[in-house]
Amino acid sequence: MSARRAAIAAVAAFAAFTMSATPAAARFDKKAPSKPTNLRLVATTTTTISIAWDAAADNSGKLSYEMHLWQDPRVPVVPQTQTSFTWTGLRASVQYFLYVVAIDAAQNKSFSDQLIVQTPRDTIAPNAPANLRVDSVTASQVALSWDPATDESAVASYAVFTPAGQIVAWAPGTSRKVIGLPPDKQFTFFVKARDYGGNISPASNTVAATTLPSNDTTPPSAPNLWVWDVDGCEVLAEWSASTDDQSEPAEIRYLLFVNDEPDPTEVVMGITRTVAYGSTTGPNTFVLKAIDAAGNVSVSNPVTLDLFCAG
Repeated sequence: MSARRAAIAAVAAFAAFTMSATPAAARFDKKAPSKPTNLRLVATTTTTISIAWDAAADNSGKLSYEMHLWQDPRVPVVPQTQTSFTWTGLRASVQYFLYVVAIDAAQNKSFSDQLIVQTPRDTIAPNAPANLRVDSVTASQVALSWDPATDESAVASYAVFTPAGQIVAWAPGTSRKVIGLPPDKQFTFFVKARDYGGNISPASNTVAATTLPSNDTTPPSAPNLWVWDVDGCEVLAEWSASTDDQSEPAEIRYLLFVNDEPDPTEVVMGITRTVAYGSTTGPNTFVLKAIDAAGNVSVSNPVTLDLFCAG
């Protein structure tokens, strides 16, 4: 037999096997199962939704059910004998859209009506994070880590505090680096957890750390300052980020002074723009100071604008 005839014979044999492996009834079945009816809520918690429905029927006598939750990639499949299901891993205070699909062996489908369910609001705070510890210390940074908090739904984020208030923003994860600290100074830290319902845990244990002494006497590079008149007395100030031989860019603080007045606009570390205001009608001179973690200061170029400051 030639190679070409052998290839044709192999294809024909595979096709015959495929046809024989698929029941004839399924191959020619074009009729969808009846619609699953009476889709209803059985129970809900902050993280689960339990549903049930009345059984569908199919001319083949066999079908299964697909579970669908809008924008959820999971599509669980349950057997014909099961007419209830519980979705897990959900979030509190969220509206969910659910439906059920009956599917037979020939992949004919019928769809239930849609069910809209909102999970209850989460009112229970997480437990306090445990085992807060200091991992490392430099002249301007303290690295912290802790064991995860637990919650009846899920913990969304953590924040670091000192007795004076919050020092690191809310974010996921169980470790943080507190940066931009002055050298040779003791700090006390604690951590709180927050769940997706906005409930905040009690504080963790406290830890103390003293930043190392610093021999840094070099100021950051001087920033280049630009200022634009926005509206009347309001201006937008932007500048190039300073660099430093020891402090990270995110550790450099900026103070924007107007006409050498003693109350400057303080900018969040690492940010290189801010809205500010002139102090008088007429010429207003803006100057930016960059300050590294050791307290060394550099000064930008001055920028003068004529502003109209009514009232």
